[in-house]
Amino acid sequence: MNLPGRQMSVAVISRLVGRTPDDITYSFIFSEIYRLANKGVNVHVVRSETEEDSFSSGICFHGLKKKIDALSIGLSLREIFTYPPIFLLRKPTTIYRDSLYAMNVSKVMKANDITLIHAHFAFPEGLVGLLASKRLKKPLVVTVHGYDILVEPSVGYGVRLSRRINAVVCKVLNDADAVIAKSEATFNEAKKIIDDVKKLHLIPYGVDIQKFNPNLDGSSVRKKWGIKERTVVFALRNHEPKNGLEYLIRAAPIVTKEEESVVFVIGGDGTLRQYHEQLAVKLGVKENIVFTGKISPSETPFYFAMCDVAVVPSLQEAFGLVVSEAMACGRPVVGTLVGGIPDQIVDGYNGFLVQPKDPVEIANKILWLICNPEKARDMGMNGRRIVEAKFDINKNVDRVISLYGHLLPIAPSNL
Repeated sequence: MNLPGRQMSVAVISRLVGRTPDDITYSFIFSEIYRLANKGVNVHVVRSETEEDSFSSGICFHGLKKKIDALSIGLSLREIFTYPPIFLLRKPTTIYRDSLYAMNVSKVMKANDITLIHAHFAFPEGLVGLLASKRLKKPLVVTVHGYDILVEPSVGYGVRLSRRINAVVCKVLNDADAVIAKSEATFNEAKKIIDDVKKLHLIPYGVDIQKFNPNLDGSSVRKKWGIKERTVVFALRNHEPKNGLEYLIRAAPIVTKEEESVVFVIGGDGTLRQYHEQLAVKLGVKENIVFTGKISPSETPFYFAMCDVAVVPSLQEAFGLVVSEAMACGRPVVGTLVGGIPDQIVDGYNGFLVQPKDPVEIANKILWLICNPEKARDMGMNGRRIVEAKFDINKNVDRVISLYGHLLPIAPSNL
């Protein structure tokens, strides 16, 4: 699986990332590693499930070979002082699983002559990466994505709400050789934790600007849901507390009172879906809302293409990649003033920023865009220009490769 010549190689630690472009699970991580591989980096993903080695989309995938390993138990005991004291209050079986995962990362790295570790999420992947890094004396990069660094107590969001896990996150980020933040919000929060801020880098998520573009035809999606000629407001969010879909649904009757033909299309699934569907019935807007369930990555661009307005009503959002995806398709976006959403929306230029949990404000901005279609189209194209300049995934992956090169003794000449 190795390419000829001196090769930059990386062990990516991600428990759940999928193996194909159509896998929804952590697709934002897959999009990055897929392009790393396409640009010549030798990528080995180490997951936490028991599975055989495989090769897919130019990437090597590795899993655990067995769940019980006597060697890992011994290593767990020897590495006990790597953990913050408060973290040792966790169950011994949990500490053992971390050590087993780290040992498997180490084995994969030795077998494939891998030069660098990149853990996605500070916990638990970052801890696993730190253990492997200390064993092999290889550089460690950690990307913080959201729930591993940000918190929103009102909805129980964020692992750092636990004092024990917070202690581990702080240690991981301080011991890592480099930390990547994906938004100003995650950058600023990491900055509070990391003593040496020179190793903290802001490299935003990116969008495939060919896959997401203003010339796409969304008519097949409109036909599928029977909304051919109607004005469409689209939101692509899982039905979970931190995503704030309740407030979009509560905005719907305000909008439809003024514009009866508007239909809200909400993509995604989750624990609150039944509650949201019942809420739509209670508010009398059942006929104006389509709940699609999960939408595959290959379908997503066409949903943005078929809408007139995109809405991201989150209560907390590390970045909100769906904002950039909508912008890349030339659609104006109404987003809440939280997390990384203001990194992408310039209020009044390519959409509107609203306060979270405010259905009246959400409704008013949607109505303004519907009632001013020419200005809404201009806003959409302004968003496209922002994406081309700041959120092109290929440009941002080049920055990740450059960071890798700075951490290695000799940067590969063929990259």
